[in-house]
Amino acid sequence: MVSSRFWKRPYAKIEIEEEIYMATIRTSLSNKLLLLLVPIVLLCVTIFVYYPSLHYEFQFDDIANIQKHFQIRTHSLWEQFFKGPRWISYWLNSVYYTLDKFNPFYYRLGNLIIHSLNGLFIFFILLLGLSGLKKQSFFKRHAVSLSLLTALFFLLHPIQTQTVSYVIQGQLEGMAVMFTLAMTLCFLLISRSTTTTMRYSLTALLFILAAFSSGTKEIAIVSPLLLILIDWFFVAQGNWGALKKRILLHSLVFLVVGTCYFFLLKPAFFFELFGLQMKAKNNIGNIITSKPGQMITPWIFCISQFKVILHYLWVFVWPYGMSVEYDWKLCPGFFSVDCLVPLAILFTVGFFLWKLWKRDKINLIVFAVLWFVVMVLPRSSIIPSAELMYDYKTYGASLGFFFIMSCALIWISRWLYVHSGLSLSGRKVFIGAGSGVAVLVVILGMSSYYRNFVWSSGLEFWGDILKKAPGKARAYNNYGVELSTKLKKFEDSIPYFKKAIDMDALYPDPCNNLAVAYANINKIDEAIGAVRQGLKINPYYPEGYNNLASFLLIKKDYVAAEKAAQAAIKLRPWYGKAYLNLGRTYLELGKDEAALECFRNACTKADLDNEFGFSCYAQVAMKVQRFDEAIVAYQKLKMINPEYQDVDFNIANAYVLSNQFDRAIGIYEALMSRNPQDFRVVYNCGEVYLKKGLAKQALEYFGKVQQYAYMLPRLKLRIAECYDKLGNRARSQEMLGQIVQDQCLPNDVKQYAQNILNTIEQSQAA
Repeated sequence: MVSSRFWKRPYAKIEIEEEIYMATIRTSLSNKLLLLLVPIVLLCVTIFVYYPSLHYEFQFDDIANIQKHFQIRTHSLWEQFFKGPRWISYWLNSVYYTLDKFNPFYYRLGNLIIHSLNGLFIFFILLLGLSGLKKQSFFKRHAVSLSLLTALFFLLHPIQTQTVSYVIQGQLEGMAVMFTLAMTLCFLLISRSTTTTMRYSLTALLFILAAFSSGTKEIAIVSPLLLILIDWFFVAQGNWGALKKRILLHSLVFLVVGTCYFFLLKPAFFFELFGLQMKAKNNIGNIITSKPGQMITPWIFCISQFKVILHYLWVFVWPYGMSVEYDWKLCPGFFSVDCLVPLAILFTVGFFLWKLWKRDKINLIVFAVLWFVVMVLPRSSIIPSAELMYDYKTYGASLGFFFIMSCALIWISRWLYVHSGLSLSGRKVFIGAGSGVAVLVVILGMSSYYRNFVWSSGLEFWGDILKKAPGKARAYNNYGVELSTKLKKFEDSIPYFKKAIDMDALYPDPCNNLAVAYANINKIDEAIGAVRQGLKINPYYPEGYNNLASFLLIKKDYVAAEKAAQAAIKLRPWYGKAYLNLGRTYLELGKDEAALECFRNACTKADLDNEFGFSCYAQVAMKVQRFDEAIVAYQKLKMINPEYQDVDFNIANAYVLSNQFDRAIGIYEALMSRNPQDFRVVYNCGEVYLKKGLAKQALEYFGKVQQYAYMLPRLKLRIAECYDKLGNRARSQEMLGQIVQDQCLPNDVKQYAQNILNTIEQSQAA
């Protein structure tokens, strides 16, 4: 039970003790060295929490937007420059690709850097803004503490894991927020600049940031509105006259951002948007309307966002039931309960905030709510989307709510101190505050670490969605994919694919995946039936045609397989696996040149430009005796993976077959210096010397591998040939006789030796 002395203490005494508490905190945190250390500590903690996830594989849309985005190989800065509203992300992914192809580490590291920068921007924006307030208030007295806690929440709250670990959205959302925050910080610095040169330089930088923000994600279009909020609450501080002095600057920012988006999105987009003509279709496997074929209209989407916004606010407070997807549907109408109840709650909150603003025109709780509303507006208004709700959409808006949470924590800690009746020294107060922050770091850090584990594998990712959103057909389909492709549990995956098919009759992916599972358990007829079912749903599905080609090859229906593979290539001209299947078909039909062209195209013009693709190309080139091409393919393979088994050995063999003996010998000798015990290399080197007519050197190499004769059936034939070329015909004939009598050698080798002996006897008799 709380003691009544809490309420009997004189007001004056409470006020004095509060000032002592505040003076202690301000003195401790005003130290410049500490202010420098705070951002460093924030960065270190963030990196520590997210570092284990940097090696996680790509998930969800990252696969389509990165791994299957063929043009990622060729995008350049100038090629992408202002070519679309997301051009910076496309160019950035091409940079990562040049570093190490599709290694997730660089893509995820980039997201972590963007996230860390955003946290630092928030710290310095709030520090500048709050410390510059003219009136002494709760917010100014706690400027450093509020800045620290808000940045801490932003960097470590578990809700942010979806943005940071969802690679493609982390780039888009993260960079949009990064440019917006950079503009905000730049604007605050302009208001504080004391020299004309600095002011003009920062203004130019502001316009550059505004222009480039349009190349991140469309949500950056609200940045001019956010600058007005920052101006009103932190610079003009409620003075309309002061705000009007910067009306030209704000107008120019609006003009720059508006012009860029008008150019990138085209006028038709805005006419359609504000004319409420924009509609969206459901994503297959993720139906959010009451009927699968129903269109998503601006009105229905808008009224459905009231409950979504409440969900976002709740997840900030209690993030432990989060999911990448939720089983939520659009509201059936305005008068439905799931529309009216959330609207009433939000209206009540808005009413109290309006009363608060009427009492204090620069109340920063109002600012925080307005920041949240403006940032979430492009996602939760009249722009219909097939995605009803995703937690990553709160990334930029979260600053507002985290600021409110920080205010609440500091107010509670202050109240507890003032009403505790304890007399604490300044050092103890600071230690207590530091301990509280440390506990918060541990709670948030551990929560983010464990939540982030969901992104560690496809099985974890889709398994988590299945638990929390069992009404999503694509969750069943993709979980089945993980079982079949990663764990090879084809039998176990079949029920998941069938469940997805039952849930969404317009979803072709599970039909195709079911076919693959059937094929892997040798049910080829069932596989063909399943893939054809998928092609009935979507006759423009390249994966379906490619898999059909694979199954028809097994059935030896080469004509139908050829047509299916060609259909896949027509739909996706860079489909490497389809080229591979077409090439396999041509090999079976005896069309070697056409087959080689397909294998070549698979990895030089299509997306199979990887280890597997060039390996297949090299092997086929060797098979059809196009040795020069085989050499090129093997060399490319070596560039991709220098450790690829026997790649140098195969290059040397190709040089031998193309009569480039000296190059072959150079490689063989290099291989022997690395591994003298590799008898294959020694033997082949002897073969090359023999082909060059250097029988003495050849005999030397053959002599080194005689202990491996049981693995080299033609070795004795080659030794006999060397003796013959060296003029020692008696020894040569003796060796041939031994070969004929050797029961361990293959019959064709013994017959070959016998034929030579017969030829010698006939020549002697003549």
